[in-house]
Amino acid sequence: MALAQLAKVYAARHGAAHRALVVDHGLRPGSAEEAGRVAARLRAFGITADVLEVTAQPVSTGIQEWARARRYDLLLREARRTGGCLLLGHHAADQAETVMMRLARGSGLAGLAGMRQVTFREGVAILRPLLAADRAAILDYCDDEGLVFERDPSNADSRFERVRCRRALAAMDRSGLAGSSCLLRLSRAAAGIDSAFLDRLARAGLLTSLSAAGHMTLRAAALRLPQPALMRLLARVIQLVATPRHGPGQDALERLGTRIRDDRPATLGGVRFTLTGEEWLVTAEIGRRPPRCHVAAGQTVLFAGNWLVSSPVDAMVRYLGEAGSGPRAGWRDSAGWSGVPSLVRRSLPVLETLDGALLYPHLTTDGRDVRADFMATAECLRYGSALPGKTS
Repeated sequence: MALAQLAKVYAARHGAAHRALVVDHGLRPGSAEEAGRVAARLRAFGITADVLEVTAQPVSTGIQEWARARRYDLLLREARRTGGCLLLGHHAADQAETVMMRLARGSGLAGLAGMRQVTFREGVAILRPLLAADRAAILDYCDDEGLVFERDPSNADSRFERVRCRRALAAMDRSGLAGSSCLLRLSRAAAGIDSAFLDRLARAGLLTSLSAAGHMTLRAAALRLPQPALMRLLARVIQLVATPRHGPGQDALERLGTRIRDDRPATLGGVRFTLTGEEWLVTAEIGRRPPRCHVAAGQTVLFAGNWLVSSPVDAMVRYLGEAGSGPRAGWRDSAGWSGVPSLVRRSLPVLETLDGALLYPHLTTDGRDVRADFMATAECLRYGSALPGKTS
């Protein structure tokens, strides 16, 4: 509620559009009524508000992770539809809890940086304006502005890891150990060091930019980095090429580093590393169960979490390499494909029409709208918005 009111003030000052999205996960009785109350309060403050409903059936375990994934699906889809960014209300206490959980899992430097104030996901900018704000200050603001808010009962359910961390941090703070402030200092230090390190790698030419075709190259010189530095570099490369929901663990990264130092091909986190001459070609891995999705004529769909594909006809979107490129060379007439290595072409999306014909979409980089009378196009969402050192 505080974030919505602050965004309203900012939008009015700068002449920007602003609206609030309320997600009803349907996980407990009365959730629809609760979402309706929140939306009504927002509208009473002059804020446009819409309720988004999760229709998928909940899982029996990992319910919070399931809810988070469904929530992001809805929010990102709406942001892409309207060309907007997302503002999330995470605050300093959320950050401390996140760092504590990652510390317990043995996360590396990037993980200990916690949540970032600006990130990109599926082509959408995600901003956390309140990340440095103290919870008490936010509550005071709500009180000053007359903002009434709901209390989520799951925040008191000790079955959830975050709730247990919250209670442990509260006990530490009460005892004078200042656990929350120490974790926040750790987060800021880790974020600064990690960003500086990635920037140094980019300046040295060891961390290249993502191409418009969604692949990267890794220079052989990078393999001479110390093991911890190489592992961070590999984790960043995987993040840029595949953006996995959960990054690979330290043990898996160590094994990956060992393989490529031995000049052996390897896969990890949805990414394939292939030695080509003096460089490693890093491409998306098609996998054993490659994704497919339908696109209607004149519409745009999100494919494999990182491609926006537009089509002038009804078609099924799939990876070219799912069935092999075969002897056909229609891709030669599609802009951006001719200079792309064959291994990369296999991981590019194609459109399979109802009669079995293949359309090779032009690769675009400008994010322009595509009308139904345009040719098929594909845009890698991480290209341009996920350059080294920029999304952190």
